[in-house]
Amino acid sequence: MGEPQQVSALPPPPMQYIKEYTDENVRKGLAPKPPPPIRDSYMMFGNHFQCDDIIIRPLESQGIERLHPMQFDHKRELKKLNMSILVNFLDLLDILIKSPGSIKREEKMEDLKLLFVHMHHLINEYRPHQARETLRVMMEVQKRQRLETAERFQKHLERVVEMIQGCLASLPDDLPQPNSSSVGEAGGAGSAGASRLKAEPMDVDVTGASCMVAQTDKNVPCKKDKVWDQDAAMCSIIDEMT
Repeated sequence: MGEPQQVSALPPPPMQYIKEYTDENVRKGLAPKPPPPIRDSYMMFGNHFQCDDIIIRPLESQGIERLHPMQFDHKRELKKLNMSILVNFLDLLDILIKSPGSIKREEKMEDLKLLFVHMHHLINEYRPHQARETLRVMMEVQKRQRLETAERFQKHLERVVEMIQGCLASLPDDLPQPNSSSVGEAGGAGSAGASRLKAEPMDVDVTGASCMVAQTDKNVPCKKDKVWDQDAAMCSIIDEMT
């Protein structure tokens, strides 16, 4: 029979899990599923815990004598514990100098241990407050980042609008109004943009004469239609940007 494998109280190294979550395993559904929620009890770092245990257990449940009352001021008690630890440490040094083998040395070490346990317990009672404050600070940072991003976006938007307005202002005011046939060739979006242009209509005889010349050869397109198509396409692009 093989030797029994020793089970470590510590969790296995993360590479054991990372190797299982490759892109191929995830795509094929072979990656390990998350563990189910624990219902009753569990073991962590070699100690048994119950799921319904209080996060910060009282001192009495751990078999530790309470040195402070049930209703107290945390800040005041922490200051008192700090001062008591300092005084007991000086007493311990005095005992080690005068009588190192005295039984009072063990008693003073137990007193210091109890004081440190109480200080650690009072500090742990501030953990929920610390978690709330940490979450509040994180939310404030996220809010500030979003506001800064929105402000930068608004500035870029204003610059783009100014550029578009400058381009529109630089266009000549005597652009011809395209007819329905040329607008239909440029597209529906171009017709909506071209119809909003404020241009005076050209003389029908002039446009008709230019197109009549072009109609002598059907293979040669009318030059004026090309200009109207370009204007309608440009107007449609500007409308989409605005």
